[in-house]
Amino acid sequence: MTDTTGAADGGRTEQYLPEELAALAEGRALRLRIVRHAETEHNVDHLMQGWSDSPITERGREQIVAVAKHLAGERFDLAFSSDLQRTRTTAEGILAALEPQPPIEYTEVLREWHFGSHEERPARDVWQEVIVEHGFEVDRELTALRAIGEQVGWRGLFDTIARLDTSGQAEQAAATVMRADAALERIIRGAAALPGHDRVEVLVVSHGGFITSLLRQLVPELTPDIILPNCSVTTVSVAAGTTVWTLDGLGEVALGA
Repeated sequence: MTDTTGAADGGRTEQYLPEELAALAEGRALRLRIVRHAETEHNVDHLMQGWSDSPITERGREQIVAVAKHLAGERFDLAFSSDLQRTRTTAEGILAALEPQPPIEYTEVLREWHFGSHEERPARDVWQEVIVEHGFEVDRELTALRAIGEQVGWRGLFDTIARLDTSGQAEQAAATVMRADAALERIIRGAAALPGHDRVEVLVVSHGGFITSLLRQLVPELTPDIILPNCSVTTVSVAAGTTVWTLDGLGEVALGA
């Protein structure tokens, strides 16, 4: 099924604390297996992707086969995916390898960060504009980005991208955080409502940038410069009766992916 509820899902105006999100599981054990989509042509061309889409490459299709094989022996009670085509295709490939197949919800709250007019532009050009905006020299790009990050944080970096957007559609960092909260609330409440197993197993398919937003809501000590490979699997869990999230695996790549 497809859901088209926007980022305001849940109606909250304040960010959840990690323990508050864990409490939504109502004391049940929960494990999230979070998969980034397969490689796309925009990934290969180093273009800002965001809410735009591009075809999955041949290597990307091989990655889907590999991660599906890697997860095939696991039980999943529920699945969620971004509704963009690259994540939908990745999720469908994984589900085809699962027996039984869990019900899946495709939702826009799991979409990538929205970059507005920057989408489908070379990422290097966008980052160079951010560097110039903050008064640094472009010829030392990585050093400049790190320095800007230290000054204004990851939220400041992405707020600069939004400020430079000419369409008025790019997301501010605060909006992305609230959307991540809404996504996690939906996932955790959905898992808590399921009857059956002591530990609920959930598959989530999303995007590299947005997965880091999800993770920082659960494990705030993670640094914001995480880079997750295509079709990598990140695992977070909460034990029964606790409110502490555990990072059990970060950006793990299946053999052959």
